[in-house]
Amino acid sequence: MFCPRIYEDISFLPFVIVKCCHCNRMPYSPPLLYPANAEKLTAKKLLKSITKFNFYEYLKNIDKLMQLNQKQTGGCQGCTFLQKQIVPEFPHEKNIKFFTINHFTKCNSNCVYCGIGRKTEDIKFKLLPILKRLIKDKMINDSCLINWGGGEPTICNEFEELAAYLHKNNIRQAINSSGIEFSQTILEGLKDGSMSIQISPDSGTEETYRKIKRQKNFNRVWENIRKYAQYPNMLFVKYIFFSWNANENDIRCFMQKCIESGVKNIVIDCESNSAANNPRCFWGPITDEIVQLAILMKKLAIENDIKYEISYQWRDEKKQKIEQG
Repeated sequence: MFCPRIYEDISFLPFVIVKCCHCNRMPYSPPLLYPANAEKLTAKKLLKSITKFNFYEYLKNIDKLMQLNQKQTGGCQGCTFLQKQIVPEFPHEKNIKFFTINHFTKCNSNCVYCGIGRKTEDIKFKLLPILKRLIKDKMINDSCLINWGGGEPTICNEFEELAAYLHKNNIRQAINSSGIEFSQTILEGLKDGSMSIQISPDSGTEETYRKIKRQKNFNRVWENIRKYAQYPNMLFVKYIFFSWNANENDIRCFMQKCIESGVKNIVIDCESNSAANNPRCFWGPITDEIVQLAILMKKLAIENDIKYEISYQWRDEKKQKIEQG
């Protein structure tokens, strides 16, 4: 039982390090990588432990995770990416290909589906010294993509310093942003192709946006999307489908906004709890009606020469329907 992300991915959270951010089991719980005894440590000791993270600890915990995954209690059990396969040899250099920065939770939006509760807190530790050590230890692949999660990257107080360092070292960056704050740093990254940005308005109307995002920056976000669309190949605008925004008016208005703003890439996504039919999700599962609306969005994208990507969050049978519809 194996998934390539066990070798290739790493994600830094405020107090722990987890293996990846692609886990699609519910409740969402990517396998813990470090420290192994996190539940027994105080916040102060957790932070101290993270700052000492190194290649040895990385190897030791991957080995443990691999062993546990062969049992029903394994950290990746329940995720569809974990499959029975021939396990490749571990690359002892440049193994990390997808690095997620999630060590801050401060955000200027309040999306209803977001599980982060502490949206006013910034970083708990400096990630840059750790990243420099990982590069020195030859853990970062030459093609590695640094994925900014969070929280909202543009208001993280380590964003400018980290972004500049990564740019200087020719490491690609993908920014997942609310789009509320415009960033000249990001615009320059889009210009030279070293950065991409993904913004998720999840709506085509101001009313639906306000309901989902629980703030009133609909027009401001679309204006910033228009500014970033000066470099359209590096801009991705996402629609996360679930019952609250699954209606034809919002779909058509969203696509019209994309056309007016110069957007050339969209991501057709779905809310992860709905996709997994999580019984604790109070807005319900992904229905056939929602799938049909996703198909409509795909058709409108094709008609208007806009490239589309169908997210991995969709369950296989629904993704196949969208692809074939």
